[in-house]
Order: sequence, then C-alpha cells, then structure tokens
Amino acid sequence: MLFDLILKRPKTVVLVFTLLTFFISLQALSLTITSDIEVYIPTEEPIVQTLMEMRDEWPMDSIIIFVQSDNITQSSVLKEILAVEKAINSQNGEDTGIIYTISVASFITSLAEHFPLFGTDGLPEKQEHIDFIFQYIPDEIKYQFISRDYTSAAIVVAVSPTADADTLIDQIIKPLTQKTDETQMKTTGIVAMYKETVKWTMERIVSVVPLSLFLIALVIYFFHRSIKAVAISIFTVIFSIVLTFGTIGLLPVMFTPQVIAIIPLLASLGVAYSLHIISHYAEEIMKRPPQAALKRIISTTGKAILLSAVTTMVGFASLLTSSMPSVTNIGLAFLIGMTYCFFSSMILVPALLIIFDYHPKKEEIKVWNVFSKITTYRKEIGIVLIFVTFFSAFAIPFVSTESSIWDLMPEDMDSAQAMNAYSEKMESGQIGAFYVGAQAGDVLEPKILEKIDSIEKIINYNIKNASAYSIVDVIKSLNFRERGSIPTTREQVEHIIDSWVGEELVNIMLNDDKSKAIVSVNIPPMSIDETKKPVGEINELLHQSRGTFADNISLFTGTAPIFIVVNNLLMGEQLKFMMLSLALVFLCLLIVFRSFRYALFTFIPLILILIWEPGLLVLLNIPLDVATIMVSSVAIGAGIDFSVHITQRVRDELQEKSALEAIKIAVSKKSIPLIESTLALVVGGIPVLLMDYQLISQFIFVTLAMLAFSCIAALFGLSSLYSIKDGRWLEKWGK
Repeated sequence: MLFDLILKRPKTVVLVFTLLTFFISLQALSLTITSDIEVYIPTEEPIVQTLMEMRDEWPMDSIIIFVQSDNITQSSVLKEILAVEKAINSQNGEDTGIIYTISVASFITSLAEHFPLFGTDGLPEKQEHIDFIFQYIPDEIKYQFISRDYTSAAIVVAVSPTADADTLIDQIIKPLTQKTDETQMKTTGIVAMYKETVKWTMERIVSVVPLSLFLIALVIYFFHRSIKAVAISIFTVIFSIVLTFGTIGLLPVMFTPQVIAIIPLLASLGVAYSLHIISHYAEEIMKRPPQAALKRIISTTGKAILLSAVTTMVGFASLLTSSMPSVTNIGLAFLIGMTYCFFSSMILVPALLIIFDYHPKKEEIKVWNVFSKITTYRKEIGIVLIFVTFFSAFAIPFVSTESSIWDLMPEDMDSAQAMNAYSEKMESGQIGAFYVGAQAGDVLEPKILEKIDSIEKIINYNIKNASAYSIVDVIKSLNFRERGSIPTTREQVEHIIDSWVGEELVNIMLNDDKSKAIVSVNIPPMSIDETKKPVGEINELLHQSRGTFADNISLFTGTAPIFIVVNNLLMGEQLKFMMLSLALVFLCLLIVFRSFRYALFTFIPLILILIWEPGLLVLLNIPLDVATIMVSSVAIGAGIDFSVHITQRVRDELQEKSALEAIKIAVSKKSIPLIESTLALVVGGIPVLLMDYQLISQFIFVTLAMLAFSCIAALFGLSSLYSIKDGRWLEKWGK
C-alpha cells in the first residue's frame, strides 16, 4: 500500500517525509555527548560503586592548573599561585561546583597559620620563613604538588561531579590563569580534557560532514555522470543522518564522542542502498515504464536491500548486549541509523526517481564485463585468498593492546599537551584512591595510622610507578617530639591535628566524623598493559591487608583502575559480540534465502574478513582498544551487504539463465554498484581523519578497511565459489 502511494503521489510522500524529518531533527539539540570515563562501564561494577561511595565523603573530581616558573618556591611565585587560588575559592558554591583548591602555596599558608613564630594568617613575607615551613611538608605530599626540580607545580581545583565544566573553565579559571606575571599556567586534568574533547569533536564534525558528502557526491557523479543521481543519493543520506541524531537526541542517555563516527558510516551505507536502486533502475527503465521498473526493483534489489539492512541491524544489535553503557548506546545509535537508512532509501529514492524523471542515457549504463572473468581465474583467486587468510591468522598473537586512557582524547588538544607536560614533570596523571575506615573517630588510633603507614610504605617503596600519601604523612611530619614517627597515643595525634593541621587539610584527608581516612595514589600515564602491574599489586596489597586487621579497607578506585576494568570488560565481551553477530546474521540469511546452502556460501566471505582483521591491525600497528574492539560487529553487520547482493542477483538470474551465465551477469552488473558504494564508503570516511582524533580515526580507518575487504571477499571470493564446476551445482539448488 505504501509503495503504491509512493508511485501515485511521490511529491506528497516526499513533503510528508520532509516535514516529519524537520520536526524530529529539532531534537538533535538535546543530544548529550560526554567522554567521562565512567560512562564506559556499568554503575553496578564494584569499583564504580566504591567511587560513588567516596564521592559522598570527598570530592573525587578535579581540574588541574599546571604551573611553570623558574623557581616555584620563590615568595613572589607562591603569592601569585595563592592569589589565583583565592580568586577561584571566592567563586565556590553549588552554582559553580567549586569545592576547594590546594597547592604547595596553600599548604605553606595552612602550616604558617599554626606557627606562632611567624605571626601571620597568610603566606610568610620572608623567604627564609617560607623555606623553613616548606621542609615540614611531607615529601610524599610535597612532590604531588611540585616537581623535584621546583620548576613546575599543580593547583588542584576540587569540583563536584555535577559542575558545569564549560562555565567553570572558560569563565572562571582561564581568565585568571591568563593574567599571571610570575608564572605560566595551563588548565588540564581529566575534567578539563573531557570538556575539551567534546568541544574538539563538535567543532570539527561541522566541517567533516559537508566534506564527506561532497566527496561522496564526486564518486557518484564519476560513475553516473548525472546530477540527478547525485542529488537523489545525497538527499536521502542527509535525511537519514538528521533523523538519526534527532531520534537519539530524544533518548535520556549520554553518548561518547565515538557516536560522531556513525555519520560517515551512515552516509556511506545509506548511499550504497540508494545506488543499488538507482543502478538497477537505470537498467530497468530501458525496458519498462517507470512504475513497472520500480515494482521490478522492489521485488529483486529491494529484497536484497531489505536483507542487507536486517543483517546490518542485527549485527549492530549485538552491541546492545554489552554491560557497558557506552557500547550499548553506540549500538543503539547504529541500529536507529540503519533503520532510517533503509526506510529513507526505500521511500525517498523511488519517489525522487519519479519526481526528477530520471532517465539515464544508454551510454551511461555501464557493465564491467571484465569482472565476469573472475570465473575463469577462480583457482588463482582461491589460492591468494587462502594465503592472505593464513597470514592474518598467524598474526593474531601479535595484535597489540597497548592503549591508554589518554587515547580516549585527541592528543593535540591544549589540555592534552598540558597533561603531557604535567605528567612528565610531576610523574603523575592517573589519580586513584582508597580509604581505610573504622568506627567514628577510631581512624586516628595510632595502631590504625600505623597500618595505613605500612600500606603507604609498601606502595611508595615496593610498587614501581605508584606513589601514595594520606593524613599519616602530615601527622608524622608535624610530630615535633619524634619527627617522622606516628605518636604513641590518641591524644597526641589529636593535639597535632588540632594545633598544627588546618581544618581545610583535615577535611581533604579525613571524613566529617573522622571514621575514614583517604589514601591518594598517583600513577604516571602509561599504556594499559604497563598500568595493570601497579594496579594489580595495589589491589593484592589491599586484599592482604583486609585479612590482617578488622578495619574496613575499600577497593582501589580512580582513573587507572577504572580504565583497566573498562579494557577487561571490552576484551571479554569482544568474542560475545562477534559470535552473537554471526549467529544473528546467519539466522537472517536462512530465513530470507530459505536455503542452508545459499546462506552458508553467502556467509563464507564474512568469516574471511574477520580472520583478516588481526593481520590489518598488526600491519598498521593499530591496537585493539575501546574503539577498534567494536569493529568486528560493525564489519559483520555492514560487510554482509556485499555478499547478499551477489547471491540475490545470482538467484534472480538463475530464473532465466544457465548457472555460469547467471554468475557472469550477476558479477558484471553488481560489480559497479558494489565498487561504487565501496569507494563512496571510503572517501566519505576519509575526512574523519582530518579531525585529528586518534580514537575515532582508528575506528573509522579499520572499519572502512574491513568493509573494503568485504567487497573484495564477496566480489572475488563468492564469485569464485559459485563458479566451481561452472556453477552447475547451483542449478540443482534452484532459485
């Protein structure tokens, strides 16, 4: 009924579709994009629950102001740092999300308040007084906020999880840091990098999308020499993309920047559907009137497009089974996008063909008969495909997993560059923590402080690439009776805290009722494999410590341990995604073809490209990470299209032709739209590389390569298989 309406009232159909698209597209403004690492893992993970629990007691999110000067300990430099801190703290509150700031300058100021000798409630005026107090800052804490050569420092701005990073950084922090005389200050840290990643992505995608569409248009024009064919294809793709982002804007979920990667893929796949219809229409219009030609296409090419769309969608649907919200949400976005690509192609393309009165000239209809010779060289082609497959299978053990949390963000961002400098000078970057708890107030008992101290010492001296500090270090440093030791009585501990430690420092390191002490742990930025060692050793240490005394010790949480959990979950789910995708796709082939043999042969090229993926990753030195881990599911879903169109065309031709002739005709006629759609796919994705965002670039590059492999495997591999024994056995299978 709908198709009859399209043929009779094409303008009305396009108008209604346009109005519907316009209203849905308005919702794209509500799309929420974030690169917060916590959206990569499920909230039920114990490590995330621990983080949420600690957020109730302490601020766990922060912005880092990286400070550089000739000598940070100079009075004039410290005063400038302190002035910036005071200006930021004057803006604290629920509206801004600022909780407090801390630096080596505020440490000195806090300690100076408790040294009556100096008689000041701020930074001492004399340099010798500053130097005297400086030595009382424990090294474990000192070198978290100042480099060992005293040329760099950090101001940590603790913020609430709900803080508006854009307003906070752009309107409060950056204006202050850009007006300094004694120092050079740059904003970085996870919160700042998350914020800039989203901005970086959105700014560049504005130019990438038009360029992608322009390059796709050039490919279409090259093959069809028709502005009408270009307009129909591009028009359909734009509708699909707009509908997709409008719909996902309605969803109450957050998406990672990777969701932007669906744009070139939707553009390319949507164009492929349109081109299959346009190319077949160009053939049929020479023999039939427009309506009859379109009805013929719907019963043949339309069936292949339906199967392609369904198999693509079920491939993406496997991502919905992930336990990680980020993967589930991207899978959902792909699923919605492909649904719109199918309906846009099946509704708009036939209507526009009639409206534009598309009648290509006979010389414009190309048939690449050269590809029919594939049937002649099937043995040689088979040998090459087998060789490539064995080579790639041999490469599987050599696939790298050398990724890091910083790969989630563009490396050329200002905040990323500042983080690199900060990490190099401060030997820090991946901030984590755990807490030791006891009954109210009992955490200050010397025996518990000694236990915390013993855990810290093991981390600081026995675990490479990890450093820890806590209230224990402050207490030991200010124990003037026996400096460097923990007092023997509870009263002495409380006297040190009440007399020498400022309230601000106490609140940073202890909870309100002093039943918990937080132990902060810093790990330098490293690859995931390198990070696993210190994180694993810390987890083992905490596990053993829980068995030696009754007090509560939490899990180790924060940037490094969370990213390791993300990586482990992804690696564990990869096989599940792939097997589920394969099973669903094969089931669809069985249902539509109603033939186990046709389904199996159509399925073979898909197995080949999955085996080829490891070889591609090794050859290009691309790691298996949070982005490329999803490529196999995408390749399964989208890559099966090529084989489906070959098989369907062979079956259609078998109705009137001999087996070998049917294969040759199918290959020669389908080669053009398959190669055309592959080229459109590749050139449409190339502009994404201009975003200079490695995570998205690698995902797109590997995906495009896999889909190009799908075209090669279908065109050469499937055609060679079908032509074995001149395809006579196909005649026994029947249509």
